[in-house]
Amino acid sequence: DRVVLEIQRGCIRGCRFCQAGSVYKPLREKSLETLKKLAIDMLKATGNEEISLSSLSTSDYSKIKELIDFLIEECKSRHINISLPSLRIDAFSLDVMSKVQDVKKSSITFAPEAGTQRMRNVINKGLTEEDIINGCTQAFSAGWNKVKLYFMLGQPTETNDDVDGIMDLCEKIAEVYYETVPKEQRKGKCQITASSSFFVPKPFTPFQWEPQSTVQEFFDKQKYVKTHMTRKQVRYNYHEPELSSLEGVLARGDRKTSKLLYRAWELGCKFDGWNDIFDYSKWMQAFEDTGLSKEFYANRRRSYDEVLPWDHISIGVSKK
Repeated sequence: DRVVLEIQRGCIRGCRFCQAGSVYKPLREKSLETLKKLAIDMLKATGNEEISLSSLSTSDYSKIKELIDFLIEECKSRHINISLPSLRIDAFSLDVMSKVQDVKKSSITFAPEAGTQRMRNVINKGLTEEDIINGCTQAFSAGWNKVKLYFMLGQPTETNDDVDGIMDLCEKIAEVYYETVPKEQRKGKCQITASSSFFVPKPFTPFQWEPQSTVQEFFDKQKYVKTHMTRKQVRYNYHEPELSSLEGVLARGDRKTSKLLYRAWELGCKFDGWNDIFDYSKWMQAFEDTGLSKEFYANRRRSYDEVLPWDHISIGVSKK
């Protein structure tokens, strides 16, 4: 129920797990004048009371400051909310967010994706621990006390140290709050929510040849984080390992997996995006009935000379 204003396509970042970053190359920005006109026209035409900026990395739009200043001015008089996903947390973004959000209610979101710098370098995530700590320090100073952090478990070359790094980073951010905000200025408790998803190798990405962790390995990693995340200011959420494992099959499946999908449907699998409806045992039955191997699709390393099911599709980015 909101106007979605797409400001650009493509992304200048090169995260190695991200399919959108590969298939939507190159970066193409819409002009500021076009966006101003689209925003006004869509708000008038729809009557929606919220507008959201849509792109893979909103902060990288070259005229983001001018666009947001314009929207703040326009939306104020019309009592319209502005939603700003995927901003980098720096002084400018915080300034913008304090203008468009109710600071008391909202939280600041980071996606470090990994707990250590080594792992962030492997996935090519251009975010250092210093960036994160500085961003949190500025946010806490400006009145925020809630931070959301997104991580991914099971990425290529991940070690126990990288998993430990997730807990360490959450601890450091909690400490930053108490170091930054004097006791008499604290409004409520510091709350850090760490969420972990599981790595799913995708076609057309540098990680398309990598094996995915097994369901049991995912469970073990998730349990390890949960039992070691002991600080009371930190809450830990996680995805369903079985669901991510199935995504691993479907992401890199070939024509034969159409039989699997059809059989799963026959067994009653529908609306499986909802956890309360998802039934993993039916999918396991479908694998058995069709004679397909889950491990073959999800858990093995592909060789560089293997012909991949999507090789006949050109996205304009070579394997090399």
